[in-house]
Amino acid sequence: MQGMALDAADVRILNHLQTHGRASNAELAEIAFLSASQCHRRVKRLEAEGVIDGYRAEVDPAAVGLDISAFIHVSLSAHGENPAIAFVEAVENLAEVTECYSLAGDTDYLLRVSMPTLQAFSEFLMNELIPLPGIGSVKSYVVLEEIRRSRALPIAEISGS
Repeated sequence: MQGMALDAADVRILNHLQTHGRASNAELAEIAFLSASQCHRRVKRLEAEGVIDGYRAEVDPAAVGLDISAFIHVSLSAHGENPAIAFVEAVENLAEVTECYSLAGDTDYLLRVSMPTLQAFSEFLMNELIPLPGIGSVKSYVVLEEIRRSRALPIAEISGS
C-alpha cells in the first residue's frame, strides 16, 4: 500500500498529535500555520484516509498492577495457512497478549504480554499458550527495564519535510 502524500502542514499536525493526542483544533492550527477551519478539514481528511487510525489513552501498566512485561517467540510445529489461522484466532482471544506480530525468520510470531506477577506469567505460558494446538516451541524474555517505548512514527524523516 502506497502512503498518502503528506505536505508540511500534515506532518506538523501528525507529529503534534502523536505526542499531544488531546490537542485542541486551535492548538493544531497554530502548530500547522493554518486557520482553524483549514486545520479541522485536514484532520478529518487524515482520519478518513486512515492515516490517523484512532485516539487512545496510554495507560501505565504498573499503575494498574501489570508489573511484568514479556516478549514471547513462538514457532509453529507445522506451517501453512491452517496452522497459522488457528494460532492467530487463538491469540486474538488472549487478553494478556497486547501485541502479536507475524515474522520472517526462525520465529513465526512475536508476542508481547502484560501480567501482574511472574507466577501469573508462568501460569499463562503453561496453561494457555503452550497447550494451543500447533505450537512447536516457545521462548520467553521477561523485561527487566523499559528503556524506550514510543508509538510515535518518524514522519518528518519519511515524508521528505
